[in-house]
Amino acid sequence: MLQRDIFIKEITKSLEKNKNIYFLSADFGAAALDELREKYPENFLHCGISEQAMMDVATGLALEGKKVFVYAMAPFLSLRSIEQTKCGPGLMNLPICLISVGIGLGYADSGPTHYSTEDFACFNAIIGTTVYTPSDNITAKLIANTILDEPKFSYVRLDRDSLPLVNPETINSDIKKGFKIFGDVDENKIVIISHGKMFHKCLEIFKSEPKKFTCVDMIRSKPFPKELSKSINNCKGIIVVDEQSPSGNLSSCVFQGFSSENYFPKIISKCLPEKYVFENGGRDYLLDINGLSINDIKETSTRINNVK
Repeated sequence: MLQRDIFIKEITKSLEKNKNIYFLSADFGAAALDELREKYPENFLHCGISEQAMMDVATGLALEGKKVFVYAMAPFLSLRSIEQTKCGPGLMNLPICLISVGIGLGYADSGPTHYSTEDFACFNAIIGTTVYTPSDNITAKLIANTILDEPKFSYVRLDRDSLPLVNPETINSDIKKGFKIFGDVDENKIVIISHGKMFHKCLEIFKSEPKKFTCVDMIRSKPFPKELSKSINNCKGIIVVDEQSPSGNLSSCVFQGFSSENYFPKIISKCLPEKYVFENGGRDYLLDINGLSINDIKETSTRINNVK
């Protein structure tokens, strides 16, 4: 099952007891979305291909005290409606949850108009956001329940692909902390920080060389998890991997978060290049030719000693 279906199913379950929840969509095509619409038609609003208007409707509902979720493809929900997001839940501090599906190169072969390689930077820049990027279905489910229990202005970055389950599985305390560490940390190990689909590549590297690497799943990047710097502060160096363009990506977030804690480790950013992706060939192929293969990440680790 896909992350979006898991997330939406949790909202549908909550609607059984709480009719104060409203779900707005600019898209069709998800099985869980069809179920929600059929069971609770009064709580489902299809806004058409008009993400800006959808955010304004969401703002109005939230001002009336409703729990509001908005759902759309990542490139359009993020960049197309960013001004309405700022002026609605941002400026008015409203607990609206944006469910953004297909982050990074998730809509592979649809071209640069459908890729979402800047959304992370954009939503980290919006004041008041809480930004989540789950790496599997269990994490997505726990995030959904967290937001249902405590509504807040949230941007949830769901992957379009079906991702493997993380083992050991994410638990509520990991959601609260905002991260999960795989392996021990010491002065001889390199810590790889990532999230979403790219985290699974990093986890594979850790499992192949556990004496050399430690892996961190960055579940919540904003507010930045303050405990993280204390948890990895004796490592050899850090590689931050994400499926975003260079400016304002996860490594920028990590460096800013660590610097606020007076922690200045060796950090190397591994991300997409500063260019638009026009090639076809599937997502894994696009990642490989743009420097985000497993071998590329491993090769980056050899440069840690050269970072001053």
